[in-house]
Parts: sequence; C-alpha cells; structure tokens
Amino acid sequence: MKKNTFFGRVLIVGRTNVGKSTLLNQLIKSNISIISHKKNTTQTHITGIYTDNLIQFEIIDSPGLKNNYSNKIEKKKLRDTFNLINETNIIIFLINSFIWTQEENELLRYIKKNNNNYIMVINKIDLIYNKQLLLPFISKINKLIYNKEIFLISARKNIYLNNLLIYIKKKIPISNHKYLYNQKTTCKKKFLVSEIIRETLINLLNQELVYSFTIFITDFYQNIKNKYIISSLIFIKNIRHKKIIIGKKGVKIKKCKIQSKYQIEKLLKKKIYLNINVKIR
Repeated sequence: MKKNTFFGRVLIVGRTNVGKSTLLNQLIKSNISIISHKKNTTQTHITGIYTDNLIQFEIIDSPGLKNNYSNKIEKKKLRDTFNLINETNIIIFLINSFIWTQEENELLRYIKKNNNNYIMVINKIDLIYNKQLLLPFISKINKLIYNKEIFLISARKNIYLNNLLIYIKKKIPISNHKYLYNQKTTCKKKFLVSEIIRETLINLLNQELVYSFTIFITDFYQNIKNKYIISSLIFIKNIRHKKIIIGKKGVKIKKCKIQSKYQIEKLLKKKIYLNINVKIR
C-alpha cells in the first residue's frame, strides 16, 4: 500500500533581529539566509526546503518588521509578507523574550483575522539566566493568543528546536512533494553567491553603510576545468562610501574577497575564481 506524502508551507514572521534567518538555517541544516547582528539584514523573502522521508515543506524567512516603511520597495515586501500569511499552512510568529510592542500587536491582529494557523515562538532563551523571569511575559502572551502553542527555543544554540519541528510536521497536510529530496532552497546559485558577498560586507561595515550598497553578479560560469568564474560589482552611492568599502590600501575589500571566496566554495563545493569591484552608481 502506498504511503501518503505530506507537503506544505511554513512562514516565519517577526521584527528585525529576532533570529528568523538563524531559525530557517537551523531547520534545513544549510546556511542560505544571511545572519548578522545588524538590523534589516534580510532584504527579501528567502525560501528553504525541509525534507524528511514522507514530509516536505517550504519554510520562508521574511524581512523583519519595523516602525515605518519609507519607500515603495519596502512597502511591497510588507505586502508580500501579508499575502504569504494568507497562503501559509503554519505561521511561526518569532519574538524575543520581554519584547512586545505595537508592531507585534498589529501583526498578531492581522494574523488572527486572516490565518488562524499560527504559533508563538520565543527565541534566545539561552540569554536568560533566570528562566522564572519569563513566566509573567509568557502569561501576558498567552492571554493574547487564545491558548495557541508557545514554544521556547534558542535557534542559535539549537535548544528545543526538535520540539518545534515535531509540532510543525504534525500540521503539514497530505500532498505530493514539490522538490527533489536533496534540494535545500528555491534560490538560484547566483543569488546565493551575491548574498554571501553581501553578508560578508555587512559584517565588515558600520551600521550606517549596511544598506547603502547593492551587489550585482556580472559573470557566473564554469570554465573547461570545471572551476567557477565569478565577477561581482558592488554599487555604492558616492566616493566617500567607496573609500570606506575599499579600506586603507584596499584592506577591507581584500578581506571581503577572502572571506566570501571561502564561503562560496563551501556552498558550491568547488574551487572558484572571485573578482570583486566597487563602482559608484
């Protein structure tokens, strides 16, 4: 007798810096979403794929909530997140301990109205030494969510993630699998390479410059020796920012190239030639 297969969609939502990207990477056991301590690192929706025997699901990392959205691109990302809420089998509402503001209230209100299949996940519990301090906060959240599930985890330390994963698996509906067994993401290799360079640069820069550049991959191919040839352009707004990114005697951009090359070779599992140039837009 043929066994049923299960397929669904899981969406992670929450404010910036709550650990959404870390949670996604941990669940699929692959680093496809940028992780940084700097805010608003995730700039677009990143889809990972989890497969375990008969169960498969997409898990989507969404850009973080913030107080205001200043341009059309940011507003579109917010609309995309709201649309995904309507189409998702399970919503993971990820929060940090003790942080609950008007942004969380408004998001919860929208979720309750449009998709009742949500759970509350409190992250970074490894940073709380006296767990008793969490009890009043959990009690407050419990009153807002009408006996929905609350999970306590540390995505970074992989604490209690298995409990969350077991729960998710139980909620995935019967359906045919959509992806190959070993596929980890819907993102193209070229995009992942640009994200690695962006992540490396973000972690080398001050907060003020994190969102002042864009990465464009100009060459991405394999030569006759099966080696990837990759060229990228970092587009920057002005000469001052260009000097900061290049660094004194080119030290910073050289460090970016070395660190990016190492991570890209891990991703592609092949040796690469990497060229990075900085250009004023």
